[in-house]
Order: sequence, then C-alpha cells, then structure tokens
Amino acid sequence: MFTHVNFKWGLAAAVAIIAALMLAAAASATPPPKLSFSSSSDGASAGWSRGNRSPIELTLGSSPGSFAEITFERFAGTTVSSLPEPSFTTDKYSAGSPRFYITLSDNHTLWGYPSNAGLNGSDMAWAIDNGNTYMSWAAIQASSEDGATVTGAYVIADADQTAGTVDSITGLTFDGTTFN
Repeated sequence: MFTHVNFKWGLAAAVAIIAALMLAAAASATPPPKLSFSSSSDGASAGWSRGNRSPIELTLGSSPGSFAEITFERFAGTTVSSLPEPSFTTDKYSAGSPRFYITLSDNHTLWGYPSNAGLNGSDMAWAIDNGNTYMSWAAIQASSEDGATVTGAYVIADADQTAGTVDSITGLTFDGTTFN
C-alpha cells in the first residue's frame, strides 16, 4: 500500500510539473499578432465585414487625404529574416492601394503590393522605400534589410482610389498568423 501511495503521489507530481512547464512556456512565448483598425474622419472606415472575421473592409471617405488601415501589434523583436512573407488579397487594386507598409529599425520601409497589382507576376510585389524595383519576399530577405527589426506593420488603403471604394481584404497573413 505504501508503494501505491508513492506511485500516485509521484504521478500527480509529474503531471503538476509538466502542466507548470507548459504554462511557463506559453507565458514566455510571443503572443500572436493582434489587429486594430483606424481611418480618416471623412466617412472612411476599417473593420471586419458585418461583424464577421472575413473579409476585412477598408472603405475610403470623401477627402483627398482619405485612408483606412489595419495595424498589426505584438511583433517585437521580429526581424525581416525571420518573418514569413506577409500577404493579402483584395478584390480591388488601384494606384498603389491597398498595400502593406512595414517600418524597420534601420529607418527603411518595405512596401508590399497584392498579386492583382501585376508588379511581380502572380505573387506579392515588394519594394524597399517604395522604389520602382519590385521583388519577391525571398529577395527582400536576402537584401541588406534582412537583419532589420520590424517597428510597425500596416495594410493601408488610400491613394487615387475613388471616394467610397470598399477594398475587401482576404487571406491576410502576418508573422505566421492568418486573420481571415
């Protein structure tokens, strides 16, 4: 009987230790990115379509400076070389909008255009500092930006799109998380 009690206590202790280790690992892991939405105050809006998680709608307002954007949070310490390719699709694309806009610790920026922009075949097109050279994400990671840390990440609708344009964003992926 004494052995049986020790075995039960030993099994319970092992389970408790494993549970504690799993909680500690989860607590120390970086949480997945989170989204927030913002827009100009001219009738523009940004958010989940009709309260659903897909698609995200970015609607432009009436002024020339109108914008709607998705902001990604919780990516501290993420470097370009460790970041899986961010991506999204949109049902509308015009004049550089919508696009990814990623700020980096070395004061450079990465601009990512969806495949229907036609700038990199059927793939996302990426440019450093909004230059006119479009490349793949692998080329961005192989560039001098590979060691830079991400300091901000957004999907922005603006530019020369017509007032009231609604860009439906689907397949939105950032830092390994798909949002819709």
